[in-house]
Amino acid sequence: MTSTETDPKAPQKMKQKSLMSFFGKHPAPKTSASAVKEPKAQAKAGKGGQKPASPDASSSSTVVKEARTPLSKATSQSSAVTSAMYTHSSDGGFSVHETPPTSDPIDVDMLSDDVDASGKKSVKRPATINRKRKAVVEDSDDDEGAIDAVAYIKGQSARKRSPEPASTKKQRVAAPILSDDEDDSDVVGDGPRVKSFSQRLTKFQKSPPKKSNKARRKSYEDDYDFVVPDDEEEPGDDVDDQDDHRSSSRPSSRASGSSRLSAYAHSSAASEAESESADPSVGKTKTSARPVPKKDNSSKGGNNFLTAAEQRAQQQKAEKKSSEDPFLFLQDARDKDGVRPGEPGYDPRTLYIPAKAWKTFTPFEKQFWEIKQNHFDTILFFQKGKFLELYEEDARIGHREFDLKLTQRVKMSMVGVPEMSFNFWAAKFLAKGYKVGRVDQAETALGAEMRLAADKKGGKTKSKPAPEDKGKDKIVRRELNKVYTNGTLVDAELLTDEQAGHCVSIREAESEDGKDQQSFGVCVLDSATSEFNLSAFEDDVCRTKLETLMRQLRPKEIIFTKGNLSVSTARLLKAILPGNCLWTSLRESEGLTYNQALKELKKLFPASDDDEEMADAAHGLSSAVPEAIRDMVSQQGAIEALGSMIWYLNTLNIDKDILSMKNFNVYDPMRRGQGLVLDGQTLAHIEVLMNSEGTEEGSLLKLLSRCITPSGKRLFRIWLCMPLREVCDINARLDAVQDLLDHATFEGEFTKVAKGLPDLERIVSRIHAKNCKVKDFLKVLTAFKSLSTGLSELADISETFQSRTILGLLRTAPNLLPHIKHVKSMFKEPEDKADELVPEDGKDEVFDEIMEEIRELEEELDHELKKLEKKAGFNLTYWHSNVGTKDIYLVQTKATQKDVPRDWTKSGSTKAFARYVVPSLQTTIRKLKEARENRNTAVKDFKNRLFAEFDADRSVWLRAVRVLAELDCLFSLAKASAALGEPSCRPEFVEGDAAWVDFDELRHPALCASTGLKGDFIPNDVKLGGGVGRIALLTGPNMGGKSTAMRMTATGVIMAQLGMLVPAKKAKLCPVDSILTRMGAYDNMFSNASTFKVELDECCKILRDATPKSLVILDELGRGTSTYDGMAIAGAVLHQLATHTLALSFFATHYGSLTDDFAYHPNIRNMHMQTLVDDEKRELVFLYKLVEGAASSSFGTHVASLAGVPQEVVERADVVSKDFARQFKEKIEGKRSKASGRLPLVAQADFAYLCALATGKKELPENPVRQREVLKILKGAVRGYLKVAAA
Repeated sequence: MTSTETDPKAPQKMKQKSLMSFFGKHPAPKTSASAVKEPKAQAKAGKGGQKPASPDASSSSTVVKEARTPLSKATSQSSAVTSAMYTHSSDGGFSVHETPPTSDPIDVDMLSDDVDASGKKSVKRPATINRKRKAVVEDSDDDEGAIDAVAYIKGQSARKRSPEPASTKKQRVAAPILSDDEDDSDVVGDGPRVKSFSQRLTKFQKSPPKKSNKARRKSYEDDYDFVVPDDEEEPGDDVDDQDDHRSSSRPSSRASGSSRLSAYAHSSAASEAESESADPSVGKTKTSARPVPKKDNSSKGGNNFLTAAEQRAQQQKAEKKSSEDPFLFLQDARDKDGVRPGEPGYDPRTLYIPAKAWKTFTPFEKQFWEIKQNHFDTILFFQKGKFLELYEEDARIGHREFDLKLTQRVKMSMVGVPEMSFNFWAAKFLAKGYKVGRVDQAETALGAEMRLAADKKGGKTKSKPAPEDKGKDKIVRRELNKVYTNGTLVDAELLTDEQAGHCVSIREAESEDGKDQQSFGVCVLDSATSEFNLSAFEDDVCRTKLETLMRQLRPKEIIFTKGNLSVSTARLLKAILPGNCLWTSLRESEGLTYNQALKELKKLFPASDDDEEMADAAHGLSSAVPEAIRDMVSQQGAIEALGSMIWYLNTLNIDKDILSMKNFNVYDPMRRGQGLVLDGQTLAHIEVLMNSEGTEEGSLLKLLSRCITPSGKRLFRIWLCMPLREVCDINARLDAVQDLLDHATFEGEFTKVAKGLPDLERIVSRIHAKNCKVKDFLKVLTAFKSLSTGLSELADISETFQSRTILGLLRTAPNLLPHIKHVKSMFKEPEDKADELVPEDGKDEVFDEIMEEIRELEEELDHELKKLEKKAGFNLTYWHSNVGTKDIYLVQTKATQKDVPRDWTKSGSTKAFARYVVPSLQTTIRKLKEARENRNTAVKDFKNRLFAEFDADRSVWLRAVRVLAELDCLFSLAKASAALGEPSCRPEFVEGDAAWVDFDELRHPALCASTGLKGDFIPNDVKLGGGVGRIALLTGPNMGGKSTAMRMTATGVIMAQLGMLVPAKKAKLCPVDSILTRMGAYDNMFSNASTFKVELDECCKILRDATPKSLVILDELGRGTSTYDGMAIAGAVLHQLATHTLALSFFATHYGSLTDDFAYHPNIRNMHMQTLVDDEKRELVFLYKLVEGAASSSFGTHVASLAGVPQEVVERADVVSKDFARQFKEKIEGKRSKASGRLPLVAQADFAYLCALATGKKELPENPVRQREVLKILKGAVRGYLKVAAA
């Protein structure tokens, strides 16, 4: 007998079609007196097709009272398990949950097809048991209870309670999945509970009145507690990962807990409705109280006529829908502080998981989310035997980015890849800018079984675990092994870029000097070489030093504390850092404070007996701490930045290996006084490292870097960011480059030595971390031997060179052969494809003892075999398996051999041989296995000691690598010089107090090297200072080549001071100490600055930092505001540069009046880009030639015509322009005539300055060079003005 039982807290509802199945059956003979007449009347009315009259209230009162007797609390809770409920949907209707209450009359036409108008079934359906699904669904007339039609129409209980069946088939109860998909076995609950549950399914009760939603949710939580007892679960659960794993190319067919209800409700419509309406608060494993009704299009009202395969297909469809989004907390993701994405302070690394969600997780889900909640922004690869798998959003990212096959595993989306291809896929994810984590199994499947057995034997599981920890210990333990980020890569397989990948930790604080000053502490890490650089500096409002540092390093990852960076700093970083840079924010509680960092440093670098503690220092760091850290210990910001870096590396599990290298340096991004300073704006405007589009194409780095070794490429980038300044150093490098150009065969010899060498600098770092493969270690030894020999030979050849630069460099290379010989003497030369290093005899006592023991045991086994042969009387041999060590020393005989001793156990056989396990040998074999295992351990320990011995000479190896890198950079300069074409020349440098430049026929190296412009680029003569004006006031039309001429001059200076040839006929200059630029019109949205504000910020920096030895480039200053304001600012800045700053300058402008205003000034030269003009056709011919004098016009209307602006607009603009120019000129002339006896404003400023000096209100600059030059300029200015006035 089957019945429908509903949640007592939910209203009882049924559709009409479902009701027909009740009226299609005869009522049972045993009914109450009050309920007999009404059913008959209803049946007659049904035959006639007329609507019956509604029953009166008195006739129904008794029935209502009887039918609405509620179940007991215990019964209502346990009987409401909707995941194992039989409903009338199997008869073609809908679940009782889905039907709204109704008392409408019955329409005969709505009867089911298998029920005739008389209420009798036309065909009796046999009882069906779907044995494959193990679901018991009995559907027989004999089992049906009596139906009270009157009560039924009134919405009351129409089914009479029937007697209990004599025997009930034990039904399979769905239970929540114990663990992840490895639990393939079906877990069955205990007998009594299932029995009582199946009995309750045979009773029908009218639900009590509707309760509140809160009560209904409580009921569902009670329902979900119906789970299989813990002692019934499989102990191994997850230990069969390796064998059970299926490739991600096919989806999993295992059922989730919520989908098991389809074993009792066969209707696909009911299954889908119930699975889709699962309560999200419990991970969508329970049925909603009010599912959305769905139509059932089956002509027979159910799926009883479907094949077993079709039923399984429909069930899988329902399962998939029920598990589409089981984790509700992901729909409104928040970090652990409750902050949502996009809100200020959001931490993408963490995820908030509500407490109630943990109760619904299976053990594997709990294991997954425990790790994922702290690494939410990381792609986590979970090891499952020989496979690595991604889950949930990680899996969807893998599918979206790389089209990996996405499948479902229980409730989780999953993607799988083989373990051996991890590096390949990790590199792909990293290239897309993701973090990658690897979660490894902390034990094997066998180890998990052994642990469970040991725990059970030891009685550790006697105490009942907490509900949330239930089953946790019954799956394979997994731990986060390592997290990979683009800024902290150390594995060779993942390092795709030979350039350094920097990770930068930054701390900001307000300077004590003033509110416009900010102090920064920075820690820079190149994890591939384990090199740290510490820096601390105070910066201006433009963040000049910080911008320079970031543009020089171009970091791949930046670490900062949430709320520490100011808005201006954060906006600047967002504007200049590459788009794929990883931003890692730490919370206030994360990282290390100043005192914590000092304490951690003492732990990392403990003082030994030989180390002295710095007693006089407050920090108390010993000499074991690297010197660079001790030098920076007074800089709180730098130490806190280092502390954040140490904490972060610890979370990635790579801190010990990197920090123990002790490779710490102090970094100064500007290095004033050491070389030619190129600040961040100059690097960007001159396109030194990157072009304006963010790529290297056309940049100086791309043009000049011709290095062939990885370490050389990294060093050349540093050279390019900081060219030389001292004349002697520049000339020495030029001599070396000239020698390399004069000896062409020397390059071939160097290529033989350097070509094919691995990245030795990075491998030395990996050997220190003991993270180097044996074959790579052997390659390193071979490479260093080849390098040492090659450098020695190159030194012999270079003795014939005119300069001693290269010879001196090569002679500083250490002789590596004794060190290599010492390391090689410690181990035996391994055989081909051998993956272990075995110590030489006498080099390792432990290994020697173990090998002696192994030899004795092997000899004993050979001796025993001879005894067995003698005893058996036939030939015996030993057989060993090629896989593993389990099957070794099996005794092998011929397959036809008879009279084999009875105590021998047959292990296997072939056509020719039979193999046996001999009991008398097992003790010795066991000892041999243990000895061989000890040997493997000894070999591993020896390898680590060998690596440590190699690492003891780390400074020697790195010095040789440094010599190789410097020589490679010199060859790069020589190759780039040779590729410039003609004319090219060696620059001539002259010592002096003030800089000056003189180029004849200078070309831009990037443009003259371009295949499209080769031979067509027009060279120009450039002269600033050295007898002529130090400032070139540059005018001319747009597109005339002004910006190109200025960039070309700056590039020529950089190349000359880099120590290479210059693309010019002649180059003579006094070294420049810095190049400062302000070029291009752009606003900075991220810095909340308009175009004009950006111009003035950069202009302010130039006026503050420029010296008489600087080169300044100012392009169209003042155009971001009104004409008069812009002209006034441009004139004031030009006057300051020419009279007081005295820097070499290009000042490009469209304010033509400035050429007249400063015609008197001896330090300013009017120059323009020559152009031919056809006024009739409004055509311009750009000659791109830099010549003396001021341009007659900027030819704006001509350029507009050239750009395709409509002709009528251009003509109108030309009329307005001429009229405006005429009025402006008349106004200026009128003012000059009125003030003919007075000085102009710029000249008045000079006289005012002289008066202030004479009266002591102002003082001359402290720099004697600037004192002399200022007085000289002022004297010349007075003479120039008098000369102009006289004319």
